[in-house]
Parts: sequence; structure tokens; C-alpha cells
Amino acid sequence: MSAKLSLSNRYRGFTLVEVLVAMAILTIAILGVGAAIGIQSGGTAHRVSFGLGAVSRAGFLSTAAFLAQERLEQIKRLNYTLSNDPFGAAQSPTDFPDEEFGTMAGYPNFSRQVRFWSNTPDPNIKLITVTVFFNTPGDNDVHQEHVVVSTLMAARP
Repeated sequence: MSAKLSLSNRYRGFTLVEVLVAMAILTIAILGVGAAIGIQSGGTAHRVSFGLGAVSRAGFLSTAAFLAQERLEQIKRLNYTLSNDPFGAAQSPTDFPDEEFGTMAGYPNFSRQVRFWSNTPDPNIKLITVTVFFNTPGDNDVHQEHVVVSTLMAARP
């Protein structure tokens, strides 16, 4: 009882329908990857509202929000009492000077500035605003965006 393979089973290939279905699936996959990396709009982070461009911009936004919140927490730790006003009348305090691009260790693409505002309804309340600027890559330029975080801080008795 020897098993013989027929000629039709030994040389069987793909049918035309199988090849067309495989090509359709592959085409959809390639177009999906192309859209995700932003081929249709030049691969720019600030003009792509989908895919990797959106993920890149979201990373910049969350880092900027983190840097702003970090500075705000440092300011909140100051001892602001009625007898001791560490902010003074200055709008740009010397304790928190502006940090230009490339001056923050580990964050060369970010810039940060702090502003204090005394013109609130109560003279013992300060409006504190931290603005973080960041650059996102564009086609042939750099697109600058910013995140602003603010809070009110009241003097302790």
C-alpha cells in the first residue's frame, strides 16, 4: 500500500481569488500605516491631527503641562504671609527667572516663564501664571505652542 500523490495535489498553488484577497488586505494595511505616520501631510507633527503626529504633539503638551505644574508647586511652597511677601510688586520675580530654550536640563525644546499679578480684587491674593513654550517640528519650519497654568495664592496670616 504505497501512497501516491497525484500530480494535482503536489503542484497546487494559490488561486486568483486568494491572491486578490491577500493584495486587498495588504493594501489596506499599508494605507493604514501610511496614514499613521503622516505621509499624506508630509509627516509634520503640528499639521497632522491623527497618527504619530498627534501622539508626538500630545507628548509635547503633556511635558509642557508637567513643567508648568512643577514650577507652580515650587512657588506654592514659598512662605507667603501678610508680613512677608516673597513676590513683591514685580511682575517677573528674580527667584524664578525666565528659562529660555535649551536652558532646562533634559528639556531643550521647552522654555518657561513665571508671572505674578497683584491687581486682584484682594491685595493679599496673587495671581500666578506659569507659561511653558515648546517647539513642534513642521515642514520647513518650527511651530511654537504654549501651555498656561495659573492659580491664585492667598497670603497666610
